[in-house]
Amino acid sequence: MKALLINGSARTNGNTARILGEVARGLAEQGFDVAQITLSEQNIGFCRGCKSCCEVGVCVQKDDVANIVEQMYNSQMLVFASPSYWGDVTAQMKAFIDRCLPWCDTNTQCQIMPKVVKAAAIAIRAGSSKAENEKLVGTIEHFLGHLKIPMIKSFTVEKLDSIQDLEKRPDVLENAYNFGKKL
Repeated sequence: MKALLINGSARTNGNTARILGEVARGLAEQGFDVAQITLSEQNIGFCRGCKSCCEVGVCVQKDDVANIVEQMYNSQMLVFASPSYWGDVTAQMKAFIDRCLPWCDTNTQCQIMPKVVKAAAIAIRAGSSKAENEKLVGTIEHFLGHLKIPMIKSFTVEKLDSIQDLEKRPDVLENAYNFGKKL
């Protein structure tokens, strides 16, 4: 079985990456073949709103989005993780979500994901409001719903700003590992 972890953070080696690393470890112990993608390292253009994908079933832009979606299509477990930037997912994650219109159920030409694909969401923020993190989880769940992918679980972390904050909270990494182990 394959698991694909998608990191929406702008920082490639920040808290989100460290937490996903522990989730990956838990998934690997379950027997998943785990791959990770950091969206900020990918070539992802903004949606142009041209709606060509509604006519032809694919996006006219040629960048990394189709490859990421193909990896999603070939996975049985997806984990989307994003830190909170101004109360929602990062720009990198939002741009990717917007570009998935060719696979969205509102597109009459959509390409539906296989029924074996399931997903989870992780939201991380510096502030203390769990409600704000739940908004991020809601954004991811809304996106997944339009791809007909059930979100089976979520994990949030609050009061986590710097790497030093994470080093002071080993429980967060242990919880992330256990989260991956139970997906």
